[in-house]
Amino acid sequence: MYDETRKIPGPFASGMLYLIVLLLMLLSSFYTARIDIEGDRYFYYLFILQLITIGLPVIGYLLIRKKDIKHSLRLNKVKLAEVLLSAGMAFFGYGVIIFINLLWMIFLSRFGEPQPVPIPPIENGRHYLMAIASMALAPAVLEEFMFRGVIQRGYEGYGRAVSIILTGIMFAFLHLSVVTIPAIIFMGILLCYIAYRADSVWASIAYHFTNNMIAITIAYVSSLISNMLPGDFQGMSASLADIPPDQLRMAVIAWAFIGFFALILFGACFAGFHIVTREKQKDMPVRFEAEKGSLLQLIIPLALAAVIIAAVLVFEVIHMINPVPVL
Repeated sequence: MYDETRKIPGPFASGMLYLIVLLLMLLSSFYTARIDIEGDRYFYYLFILQLITIGLPVIGYLLIRKKDIKHSLRLNKVKLAEVLLSAGMAFFGYGVIIFINLLWMIFLSRFGEPQPVPIPPIENGRHYLMAIASMALAPAVLEEFMFRGVIQRGYEGYGRAVSIILTGIMFAFLHLSVVTIPAIIFMGILLCYIAYRADSVWASIAYHFTNNMIAITIAYVSSLISNMLPGDFQGMSASLADIPPDQLRMAVIAWAFIGFFALILFGACFAGFHIVTREKQKDMPVRFEAEKGSLLQLIIPLALAAVIIAAVLVFEVIHMINPVPVL
């Protein structure tokens, strides 16, 4: 009898894919740090790099192992309402994420000088469009195919909650940044829920793309404002340690106020999304059952990845606490 569970990823394959992509990302980061690429070439390079490090392993695995690509990646139809509500959750959720990041940065600043994940200079409209393609659209599609597709599918044999939470946490830690962990864990778990609830990766791509586009737009607008300032003020950036305590408290209060209303509007979009996907949950096909696999299949690749990630994050924390100049 033909076993249809072989047509979708298993837990060991999901873990190994995660480990392979992690290693490729580390190798690419070492290479990138040693070359000098600016302007248009940087965005081309970034786009191709993501295709190689994320897209190629995912598609290669599905083709070589002859998996059901449509089902493994959740390439199912999505309603316009689901896309709009997902984008709405991303838009209003960004206010919540900023508040979470602010509190986390304040906490980290007690131990050292946390460094936010840098966004390359976006100096003109052309660079802005190229950044949207290479830093918003490409990662939204490729990372969703990998995480909400292959990896989340691979862990569904352990139950809906386990697959959603575990995949969301794995997504956060692959970003390899202490500064972003709390906010991206929240975002990662939410993306997993969106993809599962809509039974379509296109809904989570809508959220992911909107979130990334907002960050890029803020960076572009900030660059435009900075260019309009007098020369003495250009390129100046104050760390949290340089901000007077009274001003920092006012910033926290202001963002708490913004975050509260953003959370209410986010909740409204979330409730609407839950309602419009209700029928999909009733009609969701059950003929593909995920393979659970042994406990070792779950642990081995994740344990190796966890050791590598922990080493990278520990190094980042040490550098944050006691920065050492590069000789």
